[in-house]
Amino acid sequence: MKKITIIALLIHTTSTMAIEDAKALQAVKKLGMELKAKLSAGMKKSPTEALETCHLEASTITNSHTNAEIKIGRVSAKNRNPNNMPKKWMENYISDFQTKKIKSPYIAVDIDSKHRGLLMPIATMPMCLKCHGDNIEADLYKEITKRYPNDKATGFKTGDIRGYFWAEYEK
Repeated sequence: MKKITIIALLIHTTSTMAIEDAKALQAVKKLGMELKAKLSAGMKKSPTEALETCHLEASTITNSHTNAEIKIGRVSAKNRNPNNMPKKWMENYISDFQTKKIKSPYIAVDIDSKHRGLLMPIATMPMCLKCHGDNIEADLYKEITKRYPNDKATGFKTGDIRGYFWAEYEK
């Protein structure tokens, strides 16, 4: 009887984690689509407009996707915003994504006995290179350094991992 109870508990726990992981992944993807749409709209006007959108709205948009069940954010080892530094639980996984040890589109892991974390890479697309590439226009670069004096988010190429969306949630 004990064996059946333990198996039932494991199945329930595993299915609950899969449901929570799926919710977190959906929330992260929704954030990514919203940010991409906002930045694309700004980029259609000009790279400076996209920078303005990013500077003024990206954090607010990101925070709007956090709720009582799921906390969501963005991080990068080469961050533009100093508030977007990786958390301790993310560091090894970021390293593994960077060195291609992790080949999946995201990873969901136990942070501790009560919480899980999800990490999904943000790939650099051609549009991103205007502000995050090697050849940033001088006027735009001046605006970037004015808003982000300690900017490290340049030098990327198409396909590089520029950062990560993350989620934290209860098991």
